[in-house]
This record gives sequence, structure tokens and C-alpha cells, in this order.
Amino acid sequence: MLNQEKDKRLTDILDMIGCIASLDFSRELTTSDQNDMFDAIALGLNMLSEELKIQVVDKARLDEVNSKLEKFAYTTAHDLKSPLNSQYGLLQLLELSLDSSNQEAKEYIKRLKLINEKMKSLVEGILAYSVAHFKDVIKEQVDWNELVKEVMEVDTISKFADVQVIGKLPVVLFNKTAGIQVIRNLLDNAIKYSGKERCEIRIEAKAFEKHYQISFTDNGPGIAPENQEKIFGLFNQVEPSFKSSSLGIGLATVKGIIEAAGERIWLESTPGAGASFIFTVARNP
Repeated sequence: MLNQEKDKRLTDILDMIGCIASLDFSRELTTSDQNDMFDAIALGLNMLSEELKIQVVDKARLDEVNSKLEKFAYTTAHDLKSPLNSQYGLLQLLELSLDSSNQEAKEYIKRLKLINEKMKSLVEGILAYSVAHFKDVIKEQVDWNELVKEVMEVDTISKFADVQVIGKLPVVLFNKTAGIQVIRNLLDNAIKYSGKERCEIRIEAKAFEKHYQISFTDNGPGIAPENQEKIFGLFNQVEPSFKSSSLGIGLATVKGIIEAAGERIWLESTPGAGASFIFTVARNP
């Protein structure tokens, strides 16, 4: 009888965590008079659910009066980071409290941890996307050769792709952090959707009278004409089968950064023959 009650309480806790992970805050766990670990976790989850519910409602009201959706998205995503970290801590606590023989429950917790990590990645992506649309950013002389080198070293890109820089990339006025985001997302996109064990990426620049064109060309499967505009949309995944971890935010972030800088980005691709993402940066005055 005691084991059945324990299993019931554990199932309720796991269901509650699942509801929170899916942003459903309508449930509330009941506590017993035992004042044990399960009651402590139940109270913690109820408080977390209520906190998230209030934040989401408040942010929704803010959105109604805020003309800039990007600022709303940034605020919401930033505020959700802390509760998600708390949720992960509760999952770890719950995992430690389980009997070692309860493998089924441990498997549920493992899956919930994966959901939690994906939600955190989504929040980080929304933060990057919302910041990308802010036009008032500090500009400095940026060497795009150095930016590529920095991203290659920090992200260990060479483990997944052969990247070749053709000639010299420009040195222009740009925001350094934004430039790093552009390079990182374009390289990451090429690697994720290459469909090959090892991706080949070529980066080069062409000079024009008032601007440069910088292109990132890969040897991936290419993109059909009807999808070439869609891929820049937020949460758009044209080929999710290659990488289920993709959130469809990277290219939208790149587009936001480039357009916020007063430049443009486009795609040239033939199915089966790779893709070239090309964007402009203004020459120094």
C-alpha cells in the first residue's frame, strides 16, 4: 500500500513537471501530512508554476501596450532563464530521492531533463534573436578575418567542417558581438544541414563601390526555390530531419542583425549543389 502511494505521488510530480515544461500552469500538487521529500518537491513545483504563470501573464499584458515585440521577447526570455534553472535543480533532487531500482521513473526524469535543456536553448535563441533587432549598437573597426578565426577556435568548428577563407575579408565599422553571431550562426547552419559526415564551407568577400558582399558557401544538399525565403523566418525548419536539435532561430537572428545594420542578406542555391548565404556590409566612409 505504501509503495502504491509513493508511486502515485511520484507520478503526480512527474506529470506536474511535464506540464510546466509545456508552459501549462493550471495544475497544482496536493501535499500530505508526512512532511517528507515528496512534499518539499511538490511545494517547490507549485511555487515555480505560480511564479511562471504570473510572469507569463504580466509579459502578455506588457506586449499589448509595447509596440516593439523584440523588447517583449527579450524580457520574457530573460525572466524565464531563472525558473528553468530551478526546474532543472528540482529534477536533479527528485532523481537523487528515487530508489535505484525505479528505472522507469529515472528514464522519465532523463527525458524531462532533455526537454528542460531544449527549452533553455530556445530561451537563449529568443534572447539572441530579440537583441539582433536593436539598431542602437556600438560600432567599431571590425576585422572579419579575426572574427572568423575567433569563432573557429572557440566553437571548435574544425572538428565538424573544413572552412576555407578565400583571399582577405574586409575591415569595416560593425558591432563585433553581432558579427560573431552572424558567423557562428551561418557556420552552424551549414554544419547542421550538410547531410554529410564532414562539411565544406568557403568564405569570401567581393568589393563594390559602397559595400562588400561576404558569402558563406557550403557543399550541402541545397535549398529548393520555394523554401529560400522561408528559411529566414523565426522557428522555420525547412529540413528538420537532418538535425532534430535545430530550433529554427539561427538564420532569423542573422537576418535581424544584418537588417538592423541597414544591410541585406539573401540566399543563392540550387538543390543538390550547396547553398551560398550572401550579405552586405558597408565600406568605411
